[in-house]
Amino acid sequence: MSGMEGPAEPPGFERGTGFLLARLGSLAARSWQAFLAGHELTQVQYATLMVLGERGPLGQRALAELIAVDARNLVAVLDRLAERGLIVREVDTADRRRRNVGLTPAGAAAMRALAADAAATREEFLGALSRGERRQLNVLLQRLYTEHAHQHAPATQAGGG
Repeated sequence: MSGMEGPAEPPGFERGTGFLLARLGSLAARSWQAFLAGHELTQVQYATLMVLGERGPLGQRALAELIAVDARNLVAVLDRLAERGLIVREVDTADRRRRNVGLTPAGAAAMRALAADAAATREEFLGALSRGERRQLNVLLQRLYTEHAHQHAPATQAGGG
């Protein structure tokens, strides 16, 4: 056998759906972590900015639910974003015990830039697929995610926060 043979077909395990999903998930996670690090953000900070940009000002509890973070853990995240001048917290005029969170003008600009950069990163990662294939892949992944996330979702506690 010579070392000049053409590319061999990958081993069977590399063609399996589970392997491909796991491997691509790992590669996507690595790409995503590099994206976040490049913007000096955590996943939760990114999600906070995106949700506030999409939904507008929210109460801290509602925000915590939307980004799937315990409300007690959200305070430190908001502190860091406030230190960077990206969010503002204000007392709710209807209920002075509540605090609403919104983007500052700098936060709104950062959110728009992040969204554009995330889209460019996604386009680069999915560059081997046509736009139609990308849409189809997303629909299929959403269907699988919805099915499995529902099956494995932890039971919520009555009155829990």
